[in-house]
Amino acid sequence: MRVLLIHNYYQQGGGEDTIFKQEVDLLREYGIVVETLTFDNESFDGTLVGNVQSAVQALYNFQSGRRLDHVISQFLPDIVHIHNLFYTASAAVIRTAKKRQIPVVMTLHNYRLVCVNGLLMRGGETPCEVCLTKTIPLAGIRNACFQNSKAKSAHLSAITLLHKLTGIWKQVDRFVVLTDFTHQKILSSSLKLQPEQVCVKPNFVADAGYTGPEGRGDFFLYAGRLTVEKGVDVLLQAAEKCGFPLEIIGDGPLAVAVQQMSEQVPTIRYRGKQPREAVLEAINHCRALLVPSRWYEGLPTVILEAFASGTPVICSDQQNLNQIVKDGQTGLLFRTGDSVDLGQTISRFRLDKSGQSILSQNAYIEYQTRYAKNVALQATLDLYDALIDKQKISKPLEQSL
Repeated sequence: MRVLLIHNYYQQGGGEDTIFKQEVDLLREYGIVVETLTFDNESFDGTLVGNVQSAVQALYNFQSGRRLDHVISQFLPDIVHIHNLFYTASAAVIRTAKKRQIPVVMTLHNYRLVCVNGLLMRGGETPCEVCLTKTIPLAGIRNACFQNSKAKSAHLSAITLLHKLTGIWKQVDRFVVLTDFTHQKILSSSLKLQPEQVCVKPNFVADAGYTGPEGRGDFFLYAGRLTVEKGVDVLLQAAEKCGFPLEIIGDGPLAVAVQQMSEQVPTIRYRGKQPREAVLEAINHCRALLVPSRWYEGLPTVILEAFASGTPVICSDQQNLNQIVKDGQTGLLFRTGDSVDLGQTISRFRLDKSGQSILSQNAYIEYQTRYAKNVALQATLDLYDALIDKQKISKPLEQSL
């Protein structure tokens, strides 16, 4: 099997870049012949000419299509797997691969095809599905949902609209989503995809080794962006009222507020931005991971990393999250946005020593069952094999017509 993976890096790195690298490394480790084709958005250089040219190319970049065509001729892949095509790669990479009769897989790391900010959220804290089923997402433009710019929101909406109208998304053989919740949202969206076009395949993380409650420190952990949609304000209110020991790792718009609170409340320790190794160590030794998000989230890597060491997760009961973290099994849920309920949930958790052990064991079992490397590898190979076999069957039929 020969696999070509395509990824477009944004100007600022993110989780999609990490997942792309992980999948490349996983396939190569197994012995699959892998080639990569990457793009970046450096042409969006801030100048008027550069931005105009890049905006036009983002609709359909013929140069990206030619690059892919050249790689296909040299590498002869059995399948093409796209992780991100915004903006330089563009949908041209889909069209080019299909012209060469190669099956195309595309991972949806967010809701970008049906929501201009990619989050199904508006105003920084309110889940929003107004544009989900709209062919033309006018609300996303009116509300400047992408980077607080009506112009940028209109441009991105034009890209996704064009490809809805031309049917290019329907040429993708399989869209990969990360959770059942996302699966349901994408199938009910304006993309109008067939059920067989969308499958669920979670991300994976490395096994951290099980650590039971007896091997853990007496502190709770938040690790992530310090923003309102992440529920950081709710977390601070709960910690101030209830006085549980809390460590916070991360950076973002609320960093100053977090620093000030840590100076006022002795049980709060703010560690700022930390390297990945330090974050993983904190996850492996905390009493529980706290995820107070207001928005749906995707499939937070930090939760998978918690499960990978048997760390229970105390999480808001927001949709999607309440399916990833199972209440009373792999963690505990509290009412979204309710700092009092969060504090009470943590207090119950601290008192229930036997319950902590059960949650910890179940979290590690959940990791081994759904998010381990071998599970992800098998799901990926099964997906590729099915599409390659289907393509082999269809080619003789097309040639006979």
